[in-house]
Amino acid sequence: MRVVPVIDEHEDHLGSHARIMAHAMAGASVIRLVGDIDLEVAAALRTTLDTALTASPWAIVDLRQVGAVDSVGLGVLIAARHAARRQGGDVLLAAAPPFFLAVLRAARLGAVFSTFATVPQAITWALSPRAVPDAR
Repeated sequence: MRVVPVIDEHEDHLGSHARIMAHAMAGASVIRLVGDIDLEVAAALRTTLDTALTASPWAIVDLRQVGAVDSVGLGVLIAARHAARRQGGDVLLAAAPPFFLAVLRAARLGAVFSTFATVPQAITWALSPRAVPDAR
């Protein structure tokens, strides 16, 4: 697996603590989020995910440094997942903090997204031959 340079990075207009970085590799992209996933970052996150899914239908969202998430942020992730699945891929969530997982369960999205304890686990899944999305 070879990681290529950053394909997209947003931080100037996202507030003092929010950052979005995307790295493309052969077969998948990794999007690392720092800060809250909310209305303030929704447009930049949508653009980053769209760009990543153009390069590959598999996107791994690294959530280890995410604070809060709101309905707008969840909506962006859901829309990206639908787009990825239309292309034969998926959006995988990695290293989600307990709060984020609790929000997913409360929104009844716990079974919708595939979640992984670490980014390497999600990358391994995305690049494996068995990584064929089911009908969820």
